[in-house]
Amino acid sequence: MKQKYTKINDTWHNISFVKNIGIENKKFTNNEALLLKLGDKTREKLLKEMNRKTIPQLIIIDGVDGVGKTTIVESLINKFQEQGLKVINNTFKRRRSDNPKFTKPNLKYEWMFRKEVVEQINKRMITYGNEDIILLDKSPYCEYFYQRTKSFDRGYITPYGNFRMEEEIFKYKDIIDNAIVIFLENKQCWSNYYNRETKKDNGGHKSSYETLKEKEYLDMVKMFKEHQVIYENKKKYKAVEIKNDRESWKRIYNQIVRFIKDEY
Repeated sequence: MKQKYTKINDTWHNISFVKNIGIENKKFTNNEALLLKLGDKTREKLLKEMNRKTIPQLIIIDGVDGVGKTTIVESLINKFQEQGLKVINNTFKRRRSDNPKFTKPNLKYEWMFRKEVVEQINKRMITYGNEDIILLDKSPYCEYFYQRTKSFDRGYITPYGNFRMEEEIFKYKDIIDNAIVIFLENKQCWSNYYNRETKKDNGGHKSSYETLKEKEYLDMVKMFKEHQVIYENKKKYKAVEIKNDRESWKRIYNQIVRFIKDEY
């Protein structure tokens, strides 16, 4: 069941607690609303309704394919769990094989497939129980970066399809603005990506896009970096360069801790 909320000065309030309604008004489920920047009374009401003592911390690890997100996330999960924290790292995915309409890219259904890919990433964000930390190894904004990569344009996405996709991409913008976002960079990302993609036929990870050539891949890297302005809350955003090693995750963890301390 969704409740009505209004946004006043970048803070969301349950409409039952305000006299004057803000310009932006939406309905949210409890799981969605709890991840927003909330007014005090609204936060207390939600925590009571959900039988929680604290708000879960949403952490998004962003970066191009092959940068090392999965490895970093696995190390972070282990660290948080060692501290007695409950962590959820959902892995919902939409694959081409899920629907015969999506098996081969085509003008009629490609936008629909890409939209459903983003829907699954959004689902990862708002599907949780009593966990302390919600950890994502992919941002819904990735699809925005992909669509701005010229080498990705196979002529299958119409302007209308792009519009429908962006509706889903930005569906939880207010939640993302309130999350901790770490953007990873890695000088070895191309070799990581190439080595991973060549394992497809051996049962390894299979991308929803065709394997890119180096020039195309570097174009994607450029688009990811140039469009990081899409993350508006720079107080909880940090770009961090990592390596293919066992130490980089510690810098990510320390940065997350600093963000949390600064907020509370």
